[in-house]
Amino acid sequence: MARRYTISDEGCLPGLLNELANEQQEAVLVLEPYLKTRHYRAGQVLWTEGEVSGRLMLLDRGRIKALRVLPDGSSVLLYVLSPGDVFGFLPFVDGGPYPATAIAIDDVEARVMSRSALRQAIKKDPQVAMVLLGALGKRLRQAFSRLGDQAQRSSLARVAAALFLLMPAEPKGATMIIDVPSPIHDFAADLGMTPETFSRAVTQLVECKVLHRLAAPRLQVLDTRLLRDIAAGRDILRKKVDKRIDD
Repeated sequence: MARRYTISDEGCLPGLLNELANEQQEAVLVLEPYLKTRHYRAGQVLWTEGEVSGRLMLLDRGRIKALRVLPDGSSVLLYVLSPGDVFGFLPFVDGGPYPATAIAIDDVEARVMSRSALRQAIKKDPQVAMVLLGALGKRLRQAFSRLGDQAQRSSLARVAAALFLLMPAEPKGATMIIDVPSPIHDFAADLGMTPETFSRAVTQLVECKVLHRLAAPRLQVLDTRLLRDIAAGRDILRKKVDKRIDD
């Protein structure tokens, strides 16, 4: 599986299954007999913040966004899950509720495991628990980073970070295409901004040759490194604009 990108101070964080050692991948395989295939429609809510039911999911097709609503009513997009990700098991760990809402961006196919089935798998092979705890740690670091960034980063940086999260793990050929979730006003709300603010940020990225607009809602990434730097809050784009003006 190709590398999956997320924003962090360290740069690019690979997808869970990429980073597992051989013995850890074998532990994940222990889960297979307990997994059942489920399908979810685009826009369907898998669970909401505060629910305590709990289910482990291994995403096979489509994308899922995890977001949290802040006290002021704005939303924070915590992360976008892609095929190969294992998620949804926090209530298994501490018995508490889900800290975020999960919504299908596309039509989704996933393999799902119940709480009792997961307990059986861990009892059979304790290494499974270590795999899941490692995944949980990565997710929590991402989430804390997003929550902190919401107040500190500009709208442009938040849009760039969201688009970077949407970059496919396996681009088709040499072209990196992003399918922006629709409707746009919902996705903009996930980022805590209006559709107009989102559109202005995309236009700025297009004008500076970071992105290229295709037929809506698709965007082509022309400069992956610059998009990543802008998402990380570096003031790269302003310097590029200044250079263009000077030229």
